[in-house]
Parts: sequence; C-alpha cells; structure tokens
Amino acid sequence: MTTLNCTSANPWPAGPVKVRVDVFNNIRFPADGLPGPVIALIGSDRAKPVALEYTYDVTVRWKNLRTGRTGKVFVPGRGFTVKWQVDIHPGHGPVAFTIHQKLGALAFNPMVNPQYSSCSGRATA
Repeated sequence: MTTLNCTSANPWPAGPVKVRVDVFNNIRFPADGLPGPVIALIGSDRAKPVALEYTYDVTVRWKNLRTGRTGKVFVPGRGFTVKWQVDIHPGHGPVAFTIHQKLGALAFNPMVNPQYSSCSGRATA
C-alpha cells in the first residue's frame, strides 16, 4: 500500500481540499465483486464533515505497462466530505494511472464553481 496526495482547490470559499489516495493491490475480494487482479484507489479528505455539500466526479485512466492494455473508470459522488473508491482491473503487471478530480459546490445546482486537479501513481497488479 502507498498513499498519494491529490489536493484540489476548494469550490467553497475555504482552504484547499487535501485528498489523500490510498493505493491497495493484491486484493482478494474487491468491493466491486469482480475477479482480480485489482488495484483499489480510495480517496478521502479526512476532514470533519462541513455543513455544505460537495459533488465530485472522479475519472481514473490507467495503462498496464507490461501488456499495453488501457482503461478508464468514472465514479460520481456527493457528500459533506470528499470520499470515493475506484477499483481498476488492469490484468497482471505494473500499472501507471492518473486520477482526475472535479470538485464542485452543491448550491441549488450540482456542480457550482468546479475545481479540477489530477495526480498520478504506479502500482503492480
């Protein structure tokens, strides 16, 4: 397991949203129920819940560096904190991935003042 920092500007008038992404590999029973090998990416801002909600779209693009296989996973979410999980199924081998986050304020509309960030990492499946 490793942890990435994927900080984003805050769509609310507050400090940055410090999203930490835990990267897990060799998972026997992934959350999505599909067979392995699986790499699980779990993002969380680990902040105390606030009174105002966020909406977020997370897209992960990945490439298996051994086989050349590529893929993309999209996960939308909403909450008083930023928490998401993406399971990728790249096959065996080293995998490079990029996480794209779009965070918005939920203020009568679902994605007010969207803020964009990205980070990258590698893991072996």
